[in-house]
Amino acid sequence: MVLRKGQALMNARVENVSDIELDGFSARLERRGTSLSVPLKGNADMAVQEKLRVFLDQLATASQASGVTEAVFELDELYFMNSSCLSLLLRFINRVLEFPGDRRPRVRFKSNPNLQWQRKSLQALQSYAQEVVVVE
Repeated sequence: MVLRKGQALMNARVENVSDIELDGFSARLERRGTSLSVPLKGNADMAVQEKLRVFLDQLATASQASGVTEAVFELDELYFMNSSCLSLLLRFINRVLEFPGDRRPRVRFKSNPNLQWQRKSLQALQSYAQEVVVVE
């Protein structure tokens, strides 16, 4: 594997993100080159809100420090997200919007087409920040 300048630094800083493994919910970080894959699984409700806030704050800090080009949230197994947890995604997007333009990663959401709440909620996030949010 060939490391580009700064790639080793990116790998070191991204590892400062603590995965969440709870009964009924998980969030983890997987590196894929200069992209970050963030699978969210289960139900994001009040029981996970604080841990999700910390996870997303760590993710935003690591993303800025490492210069990743994209954060991909994989939501195909996320069955429920309450409004408090959804607002944490908006908070993450706001952090990304504060990055300098040349270091601002795209935020991509891979949704589950069978879950109507995802389509509606993610469309609202995309409308808010069209310059960085992509919904699939």
